[in-house]
Amino acid sequence: MTDPLNLVVTTKADLREIIRDAVADALRDRKMRATELMSAEELGKRIRVHPRTIRNWVLHGCPHLRAGRKLRFREPNVLHWLEERQP
Repeated sequence: MTDPLNLVVTTKADLREIIRDAVADALRDRKMRATELMSAEELGKRIRVHPRTIRNWVLHGCPHLRAGRKLRFREPNVLHWLEERQP
């Protein structure tokens, strides 16, 4: 008879590595033209983050372009910036 409780015990560091690898794989699989500029709202929909979060990232060095008062983003640049910030 097999044990009905097959538990997997992992450390916090292992879990972080698993999540980091899964995110990196998902980001690599996305395909998009590198020259396409997006608003914070458009980018937020694509990467499932609130536009306000993206605008806050700008204060922390997120790559962006400014057209007057409007912010524009290139998804690959933002995703690369996020990968670099992973602990």
